Amino acid sequence: MDIQPIPGFTHPVSSLTHLIGAGVFALLAVPLWRRCGGCRLCRSTTAVFSFTVVLLLSMSGVYHLLATKGAAHEVFLRLDHAAIFALIAGSFTPLQPLFFRSGWGRWGVLVLVWTLAIAGIVLKVTFFNAIPEALGLSLYLGLGWLGLGSGIALGRRHGFRFIAPLVWGGLAYTLGAVADFARWPVLVPGVVGPHEVMHLGVLGGIGCFWWFFYSRLPQRQPERKPLVIG
Repeated sequence: MDIQPIPGFTHPVSSLTHLIGAGVFALLAVPLWRRCGGCRLCRSTTAVFSFTVVLLLSMSGVYHLLATKGAAHEVFLRLDHAAIFALIAGSFTPLQPLFFRSGWGRWGVLVLVWTLAIAGIVLKVTFFNAIPEALGLSLYLGLGWLGLGSGIALGRRHGFRFIAPLVWGGLAYTLGAVADFARWPVLVPGVVGPHEVMHLGVLGGIGCFWWFFYSRLPQRQPERKPLVIG
């Protein structure tokens, strides 16, 4: 579907939703960081999460305001896709160390995810035009759904209500990505199409993860103590 541009924005809804989202989540990083109290591990890991959120939304927002021809457009297109891997790994960064106690649960999974994310970034940036869209989508979803094991472990201990924001967030990301790949639905012809739906799914997914961390992190935790035994 062809999107009607407006002055300064090639894809207005895609650009504005993510630029505004970047500003909103930059502000929301402050109460999330304060929620950690004096726990440096909590502060550092939630800071990584917030940074990757703002990075992805900023790169995406700038890319979609640029004209479709030119070097800047190509550069930000690659940065946009690379930032998806960073956001996925950034979402694991508070989850594993703060909600699990075992060495593998806390650090093993996190190292694995970041290793795969960095490999994905290198692959995407180096071979961007050679990677089929279906393969790229599979890489994103596959890396993200590695968190299913962590979600199941937390769900068994604390119940579905505890992990519900993670589930809804994962579904928002997934359904948005599938909508974009399927080129459906077109909600408002020329204004809101499948790609814009995907952008809204990304914002919904980020919001769910932010709420999970904010609502499940007890305040003023002792430094380096796991917040939840998983």
